[in-house]
Amino acid sequence: MQYCEFHPSPPLNRFVECIWTLTSTTPSTESQVERILPDGCVELILNFGSRFKQHTNSDQQLQPRNFVVGQMTGPVLISPAGDVDLLGIRFHPGGAFPFLRVPMSAITDQIIELSSLSNTFESQLLSACDKVTAPAERVTTITTSLVERLPSNEDTNLMALAASILNSGGVVSVDRLANDAGISCRQLERRFLNGVGLGPKVLSRILRFQQVFRAVERHDNSWADVAVDCGYYDQAHLIRDFNQFAGQSPRVLFAEFSPLTESFTRKARTSHFSNTLG
Repeated sequence: MQYCEFHPSPPLNRFVECIWTLTSTTPSTESQVERILPDGCVELILNFGSRFKQHTNSDQQLQPRNFVVGQMTGPVLISPAGDVDLLGIRFHPGGAFPFLRVPMSAITDQIIELSSLSNTFESQLLSACDKVTAPAERVTTITTSLVERLPSNEDTNLMALAASILNSGGVVSVDRLANDAGISCRQLERRFLNGVGLGPKVLSRILRFQQVFRAVERHDNSWADVAVDCGYYDQAHLIRDFNQFAGQSPRVLFAEFSPLTESFTRKARTSHFSNTLG
């Protein structure tokens, strides 16, 4: 499978981290199960190929064709069931709310058909792709469509606060964030739940967990050193977060790591949101 990312220019990059494509020229009827991990983002996915299977316990079902993945606090297990031709819009934390206009906490840990959230938005995006088939061409037309839908005079303060968490690797103080925003920690929690889909503490934990995928290469798989580097109290603390967010211990996950799973981690990703406010 070929995974590519395209990074939008201003002003869209205030809201969208990237638009990505995932394609395969080798149709497959059976494939290994891929583990997609929480990364602090909401994603909108358009599927132009065969629908993926989603695995839960001993059950499996086909995902919707076009859908929104809310904030995740645990892994999602998927596998392709045929030809792969996906386009995804990965929003900055807080960046999806201005486009979808639903409380983000209402879709946390859920995969929701796009039409049930906004039939108009789905029609607009699909219409933009109606006469193009190449992934790069779709990205261009989708970008134009998103720019046309950009909210006017949107308050970007919440996204800036979320970007502070991202750029700190998830170790910024929530008390400091609330103080910077001039509100109480309780008010901050409510704003994050509505606009981001997670409270600031949970978002911080997920972004700290994602830092491990970079740190492990710097420390040659020394989990104690990785834990300290990423701001964990100790190795046991790191393992507890892995069991929650990945559903596996670090050793098991990295032993089974696939290229697709790696593509959807923050190993090579940073937020440029703080540089887009000018």
